[in-house]
Amino acid sequence: MNLSRTSMVSLVMAGSLACFGEDAPKPPSKAREFARILNEAFKEVADEVSPAVVVIDVAQREEDEMAVPPDHPWFNFVPERFRKRDRSSTSQEPPEYNGQGSGIIMDSEGRILTNHHVVEQAERIRVRLRDGRQFDAEVKGTDEQSDLAVLQLRNPPADLPKARLGDSDKVRVGEFAIAIGAPFRLDYTVTFGHISAKGRNSVVPLGMGGGLMDQDFIQTDASINPGNSGGPLVNIEGEVIGVNSMIRGLNSGISFSVPINLAREISSRLIKEGRFVRSWLGVNIAALRESEKVQTLVPGLADGVVITRIVPSGPASEAKPALEPNDIITSVDGRPVKNPAELRAVVTRKAPGTELTLEVHRADKTFTSKVSPQPMPDDLASNGEPRKKSGPPRFLGMVLKPLSEAEAKEQGIDGGAMVLDLPEEGRAAKAGLKDGDIITEINHQGIGSPADFRTAIQQVDTEKDVVLVVRRKAKEVILVIKAADPERQDR
Repeated sequence: MNLSRTSMVSLVMAGSLACFGEDAPKPPSKAREFARILNEAFKEVADEVSPAVVVIDVAQREEDEMAVPPDHPWFNFVPERFRKRDRSSTSQEPPEYNGQGSGIIMDSEGRILTNHHVVEQAERIRVRLRDGRQFDAEVKGTDEQSDLAVLQLRNPPADLPKARLGDSDKVRVGEFAIAIGAPFRLDYTVTFGHISAKGRNSVVPLGMGGGLMDQDFIQTDASINPGNSGGPLVNIEGEVIGVNSMIRGLNSGISFSVPINLAREISSRLIKEGRFVRSWLGVNIAALRESEKVQTLVPGLADGVVITRIVPSGPASEAKPALEPNDIITSVDGRPVKNPAELRAVVTRKAPGTELTLEVHRADKTFTSKVSPQPMPDDLASNGEPRKKSGPPRFLGMVLKPLSEAEAKEQGIDGGAMVLDLPEEGRAAKAGLKDGDIITEINHQGIGSPADFRTAIQQVDTEKDVVLVVRRKAKEVILVIKAADPERQDR
């Protein structure tokens, strides 16, 4: 066979390609093309929203009642860390930024939406933008019951970016959710997941102040950790639908955000008035479904709110006709209320003095009662009585002292809370905890600042097992405080 030189070269090249499997590339599948489009959507949201997210550094006042004041005769003889520091305006001591969170730029005026617990007891506040610019800020208004606060930048720039606020009422369970913030001081971390649930209203137990809180949370499985607080929860359109507020343990896939519609309503009042005045009926309440006793008195009634107690001299004590314990409220001004959270949501946001019409069930009759709620007292406790003045923070009966940043560095740890006193017969002592121990984690949630500590103890269900990581004489110890015995009252 006679082959030309050109033919020989062609055969050799073809054989080589066949040997190395150089087949023509396959066209991308529709599934991969769809994934690329979705990938681009997440990137676009991160690029669009991140400039309107800020990192908030806070120098917090440390209300340490154990510290020795300057006029005490022992002041010069105790170690410096136990001396009460001079916090006057003439003090030249530089601020110690010992807390961090995130925030959302609301408008071009330099107003920042964040959590109350991020800026609680703030002495100085520093806000950092995505492009690295830093500004001092001050608290414009704060509301503990919704865990929201508004900050005001000093001398805001003209080119300040701002977030687009969505409509949390239109949020659907199952849709994408994207969180942006600074967890563990890792600035501008972006995570995503889904909306897991809406209307969560029993996140904070009644015994920890949950009865006075605006609990109407959006639940998400987007990864949120300490430092994300105050940052945005965003939908796929790049709209803010929630303010990230609480987590249920680290890496648990359960986090909670304040719906942006509630945040918008409260922040507008904080901007105008510096505070959000709620209305108050002066009743203790429970869900009908949780009260078998009342269900037997009103057979066939499925939902409603049971009055368990009427506070003497409270607004409800003057209702006409009069209200009584075991009465069941099923609507307010024609709006159905199925549980305590729904009743509080209607009543607290009404202007004080506005007359309300309650639909009430009592035994075999139904009637309407007129009542005019009044401004909620500032010192109101969850049982409707004036709140006692708080002393040092307590947890499971223990007296604790959150470590300052300087004390944590001295111990070689990131943060913690020192046990100053604990009941000998309490669950903590039985678990092996001792005076002087430093708690560095509670239920796998690290304590990096006093704010982290306050957040951690507020979220713990003390009636269940509590896992602690404790530093004791330069060693780490893991202790488990067992669930409370229902027959005992030592929890």
